[in-house]
Amino acid sequence: MQKNTHHQALTYLLIATLVLSAGLNYYLLSWRTTQPATPALTEELDATETAAELQLTQRLLARCQAEQHRKDSLLGYVPPATAEPLAQFND
Repeated sequence: MQKNTHHQALTYLLIATLVLSAGLNYYLLSWRTTQPATPALTEELDATETAAELQLTQRLLARCQAEQHRKDSLLGYVPPATAEPLAQFND
């Protein structure tokens, strides 16, 4: 008989835990949706995020341009040893 009572106590404890958890979740979710977001804070965060993205984009663009310039510089470079034979074929 004690084993049955023990299982009932655990069952009631589990049910109470589930009810409290559901109640707390409902309370926190309803509180979050009823509180209006501060427009100034939201705009400030958006502006900060936009500025950070702009700086990152500028750095990536500068890096890409530098890499492209380096590639172009290497492709346009003709070593002196090969410049003379090429000049002979162009005549």
